[in-house]
Amino acid sequence: AAMIVQAPLGDLRDPALFRAANDEFLLWDAFVAGKPRVSLAPLVLSASIHEAARTAAEAVIAATGRASIAAFSDAREAEKYGFSKDVLALARASFAASDDAQLARVDLLWTGSRFVACEVNADCPGGHNETVGLPILTRRASYASPERLAGLVDPTEVVPALVARIGALYRERASDLSEREGVVGLVYATAYSEDLQICAFLERELRRAGLPTRRLPVTALAVDASGDLCAYGKRIDVLYRYFPVEYMEGLPQGAAIADAIRRRRVRTIASFREAFIQSKRIFVGGRASENLAETYDFAAMDRRRLLADREAWVVKKAFGRVGDEVFVGPLHGDDEWRELVLEVARRAATGERWVAQRFVDQVPIPTPWGPRLVTLGAYVLDGKFVGYFARLSEKSHVSHDALVVPVFVQGRPVREVA
Repeated sequence: AAMIVQAPLGDLRDPALFRAANDEFLLWDAFVAGKPRVSLAPLVLSASIHEAARTAAEAVIAATGRASIAAFSDAREAEKYGFSKDVLALARASFAASDDAQLARVDLLWTGSRFVACEVNADCPGGHNETVGLPILTRRASYASPERLAGLVDPTEVVPALVARIGALYRERASDLSEREGVVGLVYATAYSEDLQICAFLERELRRAGLPTRRLPVTALAVDASGDLCAYGKRIDVLYRYFPVEYMEGLPQGAAIADAIRRRRVRTIASFREAFIQSKRIFVGGRASENLAETYDFAAMDRRRLLADREAWVVKKAFGRVGDEVFVGPLHGDDEWRELVLEVARRAATGERWVAQRFVDQVPIPTPWGPRLVTLGAYVLDGKFVGYFARLSEKSHVSHDALVVPVFVQGRPVREVA
Protein backbone atom coordinates (compact mmCIF):
# COMPACT_ATOMS: atom_id res chain seq x y z
CA ALA A 1 0.00 0.00 0.00
CA ALA A 2 1.10 3.58 -0.65
CA MET A 3 0.26 4.49 2.96
CA ILE A 4 -0.66 2.14 5.78
CA VAL A 5 -0.57 2.19 9.57
CA GLN A 6 0.87 -0.96 11.11
CA ALA A 7 -0.37 -2.43 14.38
CA PRO A 8 1.24 -0.70 17.38
CA LEU A 9 4.65 -2.11 18.25
CA GLY A 10 4.27 -1.10 21.88
CA ASP A 11 1.87 0.49 24.32
CA LEU A 12 2.68 3.60 26.32
CA ARG A 13 0.82 2.00 29.21
CA ASP A 14 3.96 -0.13 29.52
CA PRO A 15 5.75 1.51 32.50
CA ALA A 16 9.18 1.47 30.82
CA LEU A 17 7.91 3.09 27.62
CA PHE A 18 5.81 5.58 29.56
CA ARG A 19 8.79 6.63 31.70
CA ALA A 20 10.92 7.01 28.58
CA ALA A 21 8.26 9.15 26.91
CA ASN A 22 8.10 11.38 30.00
CA ASP A 23 11.74 11.51 31.07
CA GLU A 24 13.71 11.23 27.82
CA PHE A 25 11.37 13.02 25.41
CA LEU A 26 9.34 15.19 27.83
CA LEU A 27 6.06 13.93 26.38
CA TRP A 28 3.96 14.87 29.37
CA ASP A 29 0.62 14.71 27.57
CA ALA A 30 0.74 11.24 26.01
CA PHE A 31 -2.74 10.70 27.43
CA VAL A 32 -5.57 13.22 27.34
CA ALA A 33 -8.84 12.59 29.21
CA GLY A 34 -7.75 8.98 29.72
CA LYS A 35 -7.21 8.34 26.03
CA PRO A 36 -3.85 8.09 24.23
CA ARG A 37 -2.86 11.17 22.20
CA VAL A 38 0.14 9.38 20.69
CA SER A 39 0.70 5.83 19.48
CA LEU A 40 3.61 3.58 18.50
CA ALA A 41 1.73 2.43 15.40
CA PRO A 42 4.04 3.28 12.47
CA LEU A 43 2.62 5.13 9.49
CA VAL A 44 4.53 3.63 6.56
CA LEU A 45 4.90 5.59 3.31
CA SER A 46 6.06 4.15 0.04
CA ALA A 47 9.11 5.85 -1.46
CA SER A 48 6.96 7.42 -4.19
CA ILE A 49 4.40 8.79 -1.73
CA HIS A 50 7.22 10.20 0.41
CA GLU A 51 8.67 11.94 -2.62
CA ALA A 52 5.25 13.34 -3.58
CA ALA A 53 4.73 14.71 -0.07
CA ARG A 54 8.21 16.22 0.09
CA THR A 55 7.78 17.87 -3.31
CA ALA A 56 4.32 19.19 -2.43
CA ALA A 57 5.46 20.69 0.89
CA GLU A 58 8.40 22.49 -0.67
CA ALA A 59 6.18 23.77 -3.51
CA VAL A 60 3.62 25.12 -1.05
CA ILE A 61 6.28 26.95 0.96
CA ALA A 62 7.73 28.44 -2.23
CA ALA A 63 4.29 29.57 -3.43
CA THR A 64 3.21 31.11 -0.12
CA GLY A 65 6.60 32.75 0.25
CA ARG A 66 6.14 34.46 -3.08
CA ALA A 67 2.64 35.54 -2.08
CA SER A 68 3.89 37.06 1.17
CA ILE A 69 6.18 39.40 -0.76
CA ALA A 70 3.10 41.17 -2.11
CA ALA A 71 1.95 41.87 1.45
CA PHE A 72 5.29 43.49 2.28
CA SER A 73 5.42 45.57 -0.89
CA ASP A 74 1.77 46.70 -1.03
CA ALA A 75 0.06 48.22 2.02
CA ARG A 76 -3.37 47.53 0.53
CA GLU A 77 -2.55 43.84 0.25
CA ALA A 78 -1.23 43.76 3.82
CA GLU A 79 -4.43 45.38 5.08
CA LYS A 80 -6.45 42.42 3.78
CA TYR A 81 -4.91 40.22 6.48
CA GLY A 82 -6.35 42.32 9.29
CA PHE A 83 -3.23 42.34 11.45
CA SER A 84 -2.78 44.87 14.23
CA LYS A 85 -0.16 47.59 13.88
CA ASP A 86 1.99 45.76 16.45
CA VAL A 87 2.02 42.53 14.45
CA LEU A 88 2.70 44.40 11.21
CA ALA A 89 5.59 46.29 12.83
CA LEU A 90 7.28 43.04 13.91
CA ALA A 91 6.72 41.39 10.52
CA ARG A 92 8.05 44.39 8.62
CA ALA A 93 11.08 44.65 10.91
CA SER A 94 12.05 41.05 10.14
CA PHE A 95 11.49 41.61 6.43
CA ALA A 96 13.59 44.79 6.38
CA ALA A 97 16.45 43.05 8.23
CA SER A 98 16.39 39.90 6.05
CA ASP A 99 15.61 38.10 9.30
CA ASP A 100 14.20 35.16 7.42
CA ALA A 101 14.98 31.91 9.23
CA GLN A 102 11.95 29.70 8.68
CA LEU A 103 10.58 26.56 10.25
CA ALA A 104 7.13 25.67 8.93
CA ARG A 105 4.87 22.66 8.84
CA VAL A 106 2.62 22.14 5.83
CA ASP A 107 -0.57 20.17 6.52
CA LEU A 108 -1.03 17.82 3.56
CA LEU A 109 -4.20 15.89 2.72
CA TRP A 110 -4.11 12.88 0.36
CA THR A 111 -6.76 12.78 -2.37
CA GLY A 112 -5.65 9.49 -3.90
CA SER A 113 -3.79 11.19 -6.72
CA ARG A 114 -1.99 14.13 -5.10
CA PHE A 115 -1.32 15.97 -1.85
CA VAL A 116 -3.27 19.16 -1.19
CA ALA A 117 -2.27 21.61 1.55
CA CYS A 118 -5.11 23.03 3.64
CA GLU A 119 -2.88 25.34 5.71
CA VAL A 120 0.66 26.13 6.76
CA ASN A 121 1.85 26.37 10.37
CA ALA A 122 4.68 28.85 9.91
CA ASP A 123 4.56 31.09 12.98
CA CYS A 124 5.49 28.53 15.67
CA PRO A 125 4.87 24.93 14.57
CA GLY A 126 5.12 22.27 17.28
CA GLY A 127 5.53 18.52 17.51
CA HIS A 128 9.28 18.52 18.24
CA ASN A 129 9.13 15.95 21.03
CA GLU A 130 6.97 13.51 19.07
CA THR A 131 9.14 13.67 15.95
CA VAL A 132 12.16 12.48 17.93
CA GLY A 133 10.57 10.33 20.62
CA LEU A 134 7.94 8.29 18.81
CA PRO A 135 10.24 6.73 16.15
CA ILE A 136 12.85 5.87 18.81
CA LEU A 137 10.28 4.32 21.16
CA THR A 138 8.79 2.39 18.23
CA ARG A 139 12.18 0.92 17.35
CA ARG A 140 12.81 -0.01 20.97
CA ALA A 141 9.45 -1.74 21.18
CA SER A 142 10.18 -3.70 17.97
CA TYR A 143 12.80 -6.00 19.54
CA ALA A 144 10.26 -8.82 19.86
CA SER A 145 9.46 -8.59 16.13
CA PRO A 146 12.27 -6.69 14.37
CA GLU A 147 11.01 -7.79 10.97
CA ARG A 148 8.13 -5.34 11.39
CA LEU A 149 10.50 -2.41 10.73
CA ALA A 150 12.80 -4.16 8.26
CA GLY A 151 13.58 -1.97 5.26
CA LEU A 152 12.13 1.17 6.81
CA VAL A 153 13.76 4.48 7.71
CA ASP A 154 12.76 7.41 9.88
CA PRO A 155 13.01 10.40 7.49
CA THR A 156 12.55 13.08 10.15
CA GLU A 157 15.49 15.32 11.10
CA VAL A 158 13.60 18.42 12.15
CA VAL A 159 15.10 18.82 15.63
CA PRO A 160 18.76 18.24 14.67
CA ALA A 161 18.27 20.53 11.66
CA LEU A 162 16.66 23.20 13.85
CA VAL A 163 19.49 22.99 16.40
CA ALA A 164 22.04 23.40 13.59
CA ARG A 165 20.15 26.39 12.18
CA ILE A 166 19.94 28.11 15.56
CA GLY A 167 23.66 27.43 16.07
CA ALA A 168 24.43 29.08 12.73
CA LEU A 169 22.36 32.13 13.68
CA TYR A 170 24.13 32.35 17.03
CA ARG A 171 27.58 32.19 15.44
CA GLU A 172 26.56 34.76 12.85
CA ARG A 173 25.55 37.22 15.56
CA ALA A 174 28.52 36.42 17.82
CA SER A 175 31.02 36.96 15.00
CA ASP A 176 30.27 40.68 15.19
CA LEU A 177 31.12 40.84 18.89
CA SER A 178 34.33 40.63 20.87
CA GLU A 179 32.91 38.03 23.25
CA ARG A 180 30.25 35.34 23.00
CA GLU A 181 28.39 36.52 26.04
CA GLY A 182 24.92 36.28 24.54
CA VAL A 183 22.47 33.40 24.75
CA VAL A 184 19.71 31.74 22.77
CA GLY A 185 16.45 32.92 24.34
CA LEU A 186 13.49 30.55 24.14
CA VAL A 187 10.21 32.40 24.55
CA TYR A 188 7.04 30.44 25.20
CA ALA A 189 3.54 30.88 26.59
CA THR A 190 4.21 30.09 30.23
CA ALA A 191 0.59 29.13 31.00
CA TYR A 192 0.77 26.01 28.80
CA SER A 193 2.70 22.87 29.77
CA GLU A 194 2.61 21.62 26.16
CA ASP A 195 4.53 24.76 25.17
CA LEU A 196 6.99 24.27 28.01
CA GLN A 197 7.71 20.67 26.99
CA ILE A 198 8.64 21.76 23.48
CA CYS A 199 10.96 24.53 24.64
CA ALA A 200 12.48 22.42 27.43
CA PHE A 201 13.20 19.60 24.98
CA LEU A 202 14.72 21.95 22.41
CA GLU A 203 16.74 23.70 25.11
CA ARG A 204 18.27 20.37 26.16
CA GLU A 205 19.28 19.63 22.56
CA LEU A 206 20.75 23.12 22.12
CA ARG A 207 22.83 22.72 25.27
CA ARG A 208 24.07 19.36 24.09
CA ALA A 209 25.29 21.22 20.99
CA GLY A 210 27.20 23.64 23.22
CA LEU A 211 24.85 26.61 22.90
CA PRO A 212 24.03 28.77 25.96
CA THR A 213 20.29 29.11 26.46
CA ARG A 214 17.67 30.72 28.65
CA ARG A 215 13.95 29.95 28.74
CA LEU A 216 11.86 33.03 29.44
CA PRO A 217 8.44 34.64 29.25
CA VAL A 218 7.95 37.29 26.59
CA THR A 219 7.49 39.91 29.34
CA ALA A 220 11.13 39.42 30.40
CA LEU A 221 12.41 40.82 27.09
CA ALA A 222 13.89 44.30 27.14
CA VAL A 223 16.42 46.41 25.24
CA ASP A 224 19.57 47.55 27.05
CA ALA A 225 21.44 50.84 26.73
CA SER A 226 23.43 49.57 23.73
CA GLY A 227 20.27 48.60 21.86
CA ASP A 228 20.65 44.84 22.30
CA LEU A 229 17.72 42.62 23.16
CA CYS A 230 18.22 41.22 26.66
CA ALA A 231 16.56 39.34 29.51
CA TYR A 232 17.68 38.67 33.10
CA GLY A 233 20.95 40.52 32.46
CA LYS A 234 21.88 38.40 29.42
CA ARG A 235 22.09 39.58 25.84
CA ILE A 236 19.76 37.63 23.53
CA ASP A 237 21.60 36.86 20.30
CA VAL A 238 18.97 34.48 18.89
CA LEU A 239 15.30 34.49 19.85
CA TYR A 240 13.56 31.15 19.38
CA ARG A 241 9.87 31.96 19.56
CA TYR A 242 7.25 29.43 20.54
CA PHE A 243 4.85 32.26 21.22
CA PRO A 244 2.16 33.22 18.67
CA VAL A 245 2.73 36.58 17.06
CA GLU A 246 -0.84 37.73 17.73
CA TYR A 247 -0.22 37.29 21.47
CA MET A 248 2.30 40.14 21.19
CA GLU A 249 -0.33 42.71 20.31
CA GLY A 250 -0.18 45.46 22.92
CA LEU A 251 3.08 44.22 24.43
CA PRO A 252 4.86 47.30 25.85
CA GLN A 253 8.25 46.05 24.62
CA GLY A 254 6.93 45.35 21.11
CA ALA A 255 8.33 48.49 19.47
CA ALA A 256 11.75 47.97 21.09
CA ILE A 257 11.85 44.33 19.96
CA ALA A 258 10.95 45.37 16.42
CA ASP A 259 13.68 48.03 16.47
CA ALA A 260 16.32 45.54 17.67
CA ILE A 261 15.34 43.15 14.86
CA ARG A 262 15.38 45.93 12.27
CA ARG A 263 18.90 46.92 13.31
CA ARG A 264 19.99 43.25 13.20
CA ARG A 265 20.86 43.22 16.92
CA VAL A 266 19.04 39.88 17.27
CA ARG A 267 18.06 37.04 14.93
CA THR A 268 14.76 35.20 15.27
CA ILE A 269 13.27 31.83 14.39
CA ALA A 270 10.51 31.55 13.44
CA SER A 271 10.88 34.96 11.84
CA PHE A 272 8.05 37.40 12.45
CA ARG A 273 7.77 37.78 8.69
CA GLU A 274 6.04 34.37 8.72
CA ALA A 275 2.86 36.01 10.07
CA PHE A 276 1.45 36.32 6.56
CA ILE A 277 2.16 32.69 5.68
CA GLN A 278 0.54 31.59 8.96
CA SER A 279 -2.70 33.21 7.82
CA LYS A 280 -4.94 30.98 5.72
CA ARG A 281 -5.62 34.03 3.62
CA ILE A 282 -2.24 33.45 1.95
CA PHE A 283 -4.01 30.69 -0.05
CA VAL A 284 -6.58 33.05 -1.60
CA GLY A 285 -6.31 33.08 -5.36
CA GLY A 286 -4.48 29.77 -5.75
CA ARG A 287 -0.99 31.30 -5.64
CA ALA A 288 0.11 29.29 -8.69
CA SER A 289 0.41 25.87 -7.06
CA GLU A 290 -1.78 22.83 -7.65
CA ASN A 291 -0.98 21.72 -4.11
CA LEU A 292 -2.90 24.59 -2.48
CA ALA A 293 -6.54 24.05 -1.55
CA GLU A 294 -8.87 26.33 -3.52
CA THR A 295 -9.48 29.24 -1.15
CA TYR A 296 -11.55 32.45 -1.24
CA ASP A 297 -11.96 35.53 0.91
CA PHE A 298 -15.19 34.82 2.78
CA ALA A 299 -16.25 38.48 2.82
CA ALA A 300 -16.09 38.63 -0.97
CA MET A 301 -18.18 35.49 -1.55
CA ASP A 302 -21.88 35.19 -2.26
CA ARG A 303 -23.24 33.45 0.84
CA ARG A 304 -25.85 31.69 -1.29
CA ARG A 305 -23.06 29.74 -2.94
CA LEU A 306 -21.91 28.38 0.44
CA LEU A 307 -25.44 27.59 1.60
CA ALA A 308 -26.46 25.85 -1.62
CA ASP A 309 -23.52 23.43 -1.65
CA ARG A 310 -22.70 22.77 2.01
CA GLU A 311 -20.71 19.56 1.40
CA ALA A 312 -18.27 21.36 -0.91
CA TRP A 313 -17.01 23.94 1.59
CA VAL A 314 -14.98 24.51 4.73
CA VAL A 315 -15.12 27.90 6.50
CA LYS A 316 -12.12 28.92 8.60
CA LYS A 317 -10.97 31.91 10.57
CA ALA A 318 -7.95 33.17 8.67
CA PHE A 319 -5.67 33.28 11.70
CA GLY A 320 -6.98 30.38 13.78
CA ARG A 321 -4.84 27.59 15.23
CA VAL A 322 -5.05 23.86 16.13
CA GLY A 323 -8.42 23.37 14.46
CA ASP A 324 -10.18 26.15 16.35
CA GLU A 325 -13.00 27.88 14.47
CA VAL A 326 -12.84 25.54 11.50
CA PHE A 327 -16.29 24.53 10.21
CA VAL A 328 -16.41 21.60 7.78
CA GLY A 329 -19.59 21.63 5.72
CA PRO A 330 -20.02 17.84 5.39
CA LEU A 331 -19.91 17.48 9.20
CA HIS A 332 -22.91 19.78 9.78
CA GLY A 333 -26.61 19.56 8.97
CA ASP A 334 -28.24 22.13 6.70
CA ASP A 335 -29.81 24.16 9.52
CA GLU A 336 -26.63 24.21 11.60
CA TRP A 337 -24.56 25.12 8.54
CA ARG A 338 -26.87 28.04 7.74
CA GLU A 339 -26.50 29.34 11.30
CA LEU A 340 -22.71 29.00 11.13
CA VAL A 341 -22.42 30.79 7.79
CA LEU A 342 -24.65 33.64 8.94
CA GLU A 343 -22.72 33.98 12.21
CA VAL A 344 -19.39 34.06 10.34
CA ALA A 345 -20.86 36.65 7.96
CA ARG A 346 -21.82 38.79 10.95
CA ARG A 347 -18.31 38.52 12.42
CA ALA A 348 -16.66 39.16 9.04
CA ALA A 349 -18.71 42.36 8.77
CA THR A 350 -17.05 43.59 11.99
CA GLY A 351 -13.59 43.21 10.42
CA GLU A 352 -12.63 39.62 11.31
CA ARG A 353 -10.87 37.82 8.47
CA TRP A 354 -12.33 34.48 7.34
CA VAL A 355 -11.80 32.25 4.34
CA ALA A 356 -13.91 29.69 2.51
CA GLN A 357 -11.96 26.70 1.28
CA ARG A 358 -13.01 23.93 -1.07
CA PHE A 359 -13.49 20.71 0.87
CA VAL A 360 -10.66 18.29 0.10
CA ASP A 361 -12.10 14.81 -0.36
CA GLN A 362 -9.48 12.67 1.35
CA VAL A 363 -8.84 8.99 0.77
CA PRO A 364 -8.79 7.05 4.07
CA ILE A 365 -5.89 4.72 4.75
CA PRO A 366 -5.84 1.29 6.47
CA THR A 367 -5.10 1.34 10.21
CA PRO A 368 -5.51 -1.15 13.09
CA TRP A 369 -8.60 0.83 14.15
CA GLY A 370 -10.23 0.80 10.72
CA PRO A 371 -10.00 3.36 7.91
CA ARG A 372 -8.69 6.72 9.06
CA LEU A 373 -7.86 10.06 7.49
CA VAL A 374 -4.27 11.19 7.75
CA THR A 375 -3.01 14.74 7.98
CA LEU A 376 0.62 14.49 6.97
CA GLY A 377 2.41 17.45 8.46
CA ALA A 378 5.61 17.99 6.47
CA TYR A 379 8.26 20.20 8.12
CA VAL A 380 10.20 22.59 5.93
CA LEU A 381 13.29 24.44 7.17
CA ASP A 382 14.37 27.36 4.99
CA GLY A 383 12.53 25.84 2.02
CA LYS A 384 13.81 22.26 2.43
CA PHE A 385 11.91 19.23 3.74
CA VAL A 386 13.14 17.98 7.14
CA GLY A 387 10.52 15.50 8.33
CA TYR A 388 6.97 14.62 9.33
CA PHE A 389 4.35 15.00 12.07
CA ALA A 390 1.39 12.74 11.28
CA ARG A 391 -2.09 12.73 12.82
CA LEU A 392 -4.95 10.28 12.32
CA SER A 393 -8.62 11.16 12.66
CA GLU A 394 -12.01 9.64 11.93
CA LYS A 395 -13.38 12.82 10.42
CA SER A 396 -12.21 15.71 8.26
CA HIS A 397 -11.43 18.01 11.16
CA VAL A 398 -8.09 17.64 12.93
CA SER A 399 -7.69 19.15 16.39
CA HIS A 400 -6.38 18.15 19.82
CA ASP A 401 -8.11 14.76 19.74
CA ALA A 402 -6.20 13.47 16.69
CA LEU A 403 -3.84 10.52 17.24
CA VAL A 404 -0.17 11.30 16.58
CA VAL A 405 1.91 8.46 15.10
CA PRO A 406 5.54 8.04 13.93
CA VAL A 407 6.33 8.06 10.21
CA PHE A 408 8.65 5.67 8.38
CA VAL A 409 9.51 5.36 4.69
CA GLN A 410 10.07 2.13 2.76
CA GLY A 411 13.23 1.40 0.90
CA ARG A 412 16.30 1.84 3.11
CA PRO A 413 17.77 0.14 6.19
CA VAL A 414 16.38 1.34 9.51
CA ARG A 415 18.71 3.46 11.66
CA GLU A 416 20.40 2.17 14.77
CA VAL A 417 18.25 2.33 17.91
CA ALA A 418 19.11 5.42 19.98
